[in-house]
Amino acid sequence: MSTTFHCPFCGAPIAGAAPGITFACPYCRAKVMAPYDGHASGAPSGRGWDGGASQAGPSAPLSNGVDGVAVTVDPELGFIAIGAHAPHGQPPCLRAWDVKAGRALWETLQGQGWLEGVRRSTLAILGRNVYVANKRQLLCLDLASGSRKWTASLSDVPDSEDDGLSIADPFPQGPGQRGAILVPTIDHCLFAFDRDSGQPLWHRAFGDTIVHVEVVPNLGACVVRYGFPYVKAEIVNPAFAQPIASFGHDHWSTDLGRAKVSGRSVITAAEDMGPDGDDDGLLCFDAVTGQIHFFEPIEDLETDEIAPCAMGARVFAATSDGKGLYVGPRGRTMPPPVPNHSISALVPAGPALALLLRKSHGTPVRRIIAIDPHTLAFRFDAGEAGTEPDDDWTDQLATDGYTLVFVATPTDDLAEAELRSVDTSTGRMLWSRPVGSWCGHRFIGGQLVVWSDTKIELLSPPNGQVLASLTL
Repeated sequence: MSTTFHCPFCGAPIAGAAPGITFACPYCRAKVMAPYDGHASGAPSGRGWDGGASQAGPSAPLSNGVDGVAVTVDPELGFIAIGAHAPHGQPPCLRAWDVKAGRALWETLQGQGWLEGVRRSTLAILGRNVYVANKRQLLCLDLASGSRKWTASLSDVPDSEDDGLSIADPFPQGPGQRGAILVPTIDHCLFAFDRDSGQPLWHRAFGDTIVHVEVVPNLGACVVRYGFPYVKAEIVNPAFAQPIASFGHDHWSTDLGRAKVSGRSVITAAEDMGPDGDDDGLLCFDAVTGQIHFFEPIEDLETDEIAPCAMGARVFAATSDGKGLYVGPRGRTMPPPVPNHSISALVPAGPALALLLRKSHGTPVRRIIAIDPHTLAFRFDAGEAGTEPDDDWTDQLATDGYTLVFVATPTDDLAEAELRSVDTSTGRMLWSRPVGSWCGHRFIGGQLVVWSDTKIELLSPPNGQVLASLTL
């Protein structure tokens, strides 16, 4: 029989379980595995690197490949990857790996068999909090030490997106900063917790409607979209159950489409607005207070695929099928800046509005151009970028305001992709770099993180040099 160990979720002491046996905790009902000898000392917390004793030969530092890893760039800790580590013949654990130093920062949850199924969709790193989901249990760990901060029970599995758990934290990070988080679940519920203590604040069920949450960064508000096919929206401070503002209830058929945070505003192409449900147009409101800036009646705007955006006093939205660009408010519709092309994505990039275009006839080759958001003058042309990839258009471009990085496929083969970076002021090519099978890229902590099918790299935005690399 094993010695007494503590449940990694609720912390309750459990005695008498045979090592390696998986069962439900008698207190919180979470799925746990009784650890083997040597892995059951003390309450659940992270432990430091053991000098390599837990690493089995040439195995990768993390076990579940690129799709099983969450990453962050912390100002003090550096480039950290977190995922399951399950060397052959040894109990699994959750490991934080210092990619640049090539060593483990900490390991925790030793002996928990469910860790072998951990994927990026069950992980999230926000500030110094690491969130791990096991079915309807949510565990919060400290990024620096791996120690358990709190555990919460949900009504069902937390919802997720391509880059991890859909946990929304709109409050500033840092010592002494209090905050609350929102956690949507796949059964269409929304849970709010104190992010430091895990204290439940409130929860709300949305019936059988889809729930999507987007953060208004550092301003203590989230935009919650729900409903299908008629989307409604609310502004929610996670600390309070009562919404700050609610939109889309003028008529049962009102559809707010892809209501998108753009700076401190929310822009959306809406349908069937007004008490009679007969107005289509562009709706803009404050993302924190809910104050409506304007509603401009416009026909034939794109409501599903291409999110509109705001830059200063100007707003931009694509018309249906991307065949035109509306510039408002109280503006006009203009054709795409390049003839015989349609718009696939609008991305504010520092002083420029970047547009991802596709050829309208023949092979749909992508092209990246930028215009001045104030004068609408042509700012630069970054050239053609191949035909692949052909979906998730906005994810193909990432910007830190100074540079615009996009994926190109010169041979039209996604397995032979390259990243290209241009200056957002001049359009000057800064660098290009082959990345093989491109899976994604985005800016984290001021650095560029790139995913391929077998590797995660940290690149320097000014020159594209590799600062750290993790092969899995």
